[in-house]
Amino acid sequence: MTFPDGDPDRIPTQAELDAQDMAEIARQSKDAEQRDRYPGRPTDPGPPPTALTRDARVAWLLSAAAGLIWVVYGFTNLSATTSRLAGRLQPGLEDVPDVDPAAKAESLAHFWPLAFLIGIPVVVALSWLMLVGIERAHSRNLRSVYLSTVVVVLLFIPVCADLLFNYPDSPRWVWAMAWVQFALLIVSALMTLRRSVGQWLPQSMRVRPMRVARGE
Repeated sequence: MTFPDGDPDRIPTQAELDAQDMAEIARQSKDAEQRDRYPGRPTDPGPPPTALTRDARVAWLLSAAAGLIWVVYGFTNLSATTSRLAGRLQPGLEDVPDVDPAAKAESLAHFWPLAFLIGIPVVVALSWLMLVGIERAHSRNLRSVYLSTVVVVLLFIPVCADLLFNYPDSPRWVWAMAWVQFALLIVSALMTLRRSVGQWLPQSMRVRPMRVARGE
């Protein structure tokens, strides 16, 4: 305790004692809020749950295998796929002004199959690195990124399956492989959301918008 007049024998006034108590309460409150906002990570989180290290990965690998099947078929039969897609797109371009329907349909048909056959496998491969990184980095944020990436892939797979393989003369099993990949990716994502995984990962960092706005 410090004394304004430098006299250690001086008895502090009630106002000074109250001020010191209030300062101590404010300090403890601020420390508690800091810990609550930025919780420390445990030094030893324990072994990761099998839902993350086995179930989610097995589902991902099976989905990747199904995806590889339709990707290989798509590249092998790219010319036929392009012709089918061009014929499908051309009627919808007939009423578009100042556009040559045949040329535009041919241009789109050459772009989208390659975009799907290259883009989707690349993003899926990146999602594997994220899935493995959840365990290695013990990161809840990385799980969120993985789930967001899976959602993006899930939005494109049905479109790809319909535009590239949903034709009477196209094998139905190829179309089915895209939907198998779709379903297994959902399973993989759900495995990372299991309760055991959530308990093993560090607590989420809650941010108070009003305090951030005030710079606290």
